[in-house]
Amino acid sequence: MFTTPVSFHIFNRPEQTWRVFNELKKIQPARLFITADGPRAERPDDIEKCARTRAIIDHIDWECDLTTFFSETNQGSFKSTSSGITRVFEQVENAIILEDDCVPHATFFRFCQEMLDHYRDEERVALIAGNNFLPDSHTQDYSYYFSRYTHMWGWATWKRTWDMIDFSMSNWPAFRDRDGLGQYFERSHEKIYWHDIMQGMYEKRTGLHWDYLLILAMFINNSLVAKSSANLISNTGYDDDATHTSIKTRHHDTNLQGARFPLHHPPEITRDKLADDYMEANYFSMGLGEHLQKKAAALLPDTVSSRLRSVKRRIFGHKQ
Repeated sequence: MFTTPVSFHIFNRPEQTWRVFNELKKIQPARLFITADGPRAERPDDIEKCARTRAIIDHIDWECDLTTFFSETNQGSFKSTSSGITRVFEQVENAIILEDDCVPHATFFRFCQEMLDHYRDEERVALIAGNNFLPDSHTQDYSYYFSRYTHMWGWATWKRTWDMIDFSMSNWPAFRDRDGLGQYFERSHEKIYWHDIMQGMYEKRTGLHWDYLLILAMFINNSLVAKSSANLISNTGYDDDATHTSIKTRHHDTNLQGARFPLHHPPEITRDKLADDYMEANYFSMGLGEHLQKKAAALLPDTVSSRLRSVKRRIFGHKQ
């Protein structure tokens, strides 16, 4: 029986939820928290979908201390997930966190459990991430590397990390005004990108995102993420029912690799700058273009979109 608590977050996608639940059944967690958001008032079909999704608890056939947080009304992704995690950490000191579209490799759970124990008293390490989006050319000598970026598609952390988050963002103005982002980003477009995200949330021009608030807390506290050198999570959440992403990107449906044991730990806690530079350029400030291109292409007639791809191939000399 798997002893590390697992926090599982679900909503209205029974098929995807079952894929993740079947992986949970294999490890049989002794402590399981399930947070479920309620149906949307404007979507009558949510009632049946949410009910089918929640029915997974009827298939827990192992000895399990189960706690459910099932909302009767729709709270929205931000409130449902963040309040669910908060309630989990009111009861336990560490947990593995999975959402309904994050399918883990079998070794993900052992990797998280061993890492949570290894860095339990090391406050420079804020969380453990199962994703690895680095190219094959970026080889690593150890089982994981350290990064300034979070990835929330299958992760684990401690109560001490979650408690760092300031949901009121009262910590942002002082950090902003002393150019706190300047200690992390040398390139102006990178600072602008992260400044605009945080300032937009602070001014309530955009909605709050708990993962960005966690990144801000890590920036302020100079914390790092330990990221697996093998990709342990595949995200399948890009359909019409997805809250944030309805278009598949190269970061979805990624191949799972699996961690090797015993883990090979780096000799010191040092950020992998080359890895972070790649992620900033391809996933964050400069990677935003890929998503916007796909959004724009989806709005164009097929003939126009096909013609644009043809022109792009001739210019750049490779398939897009």
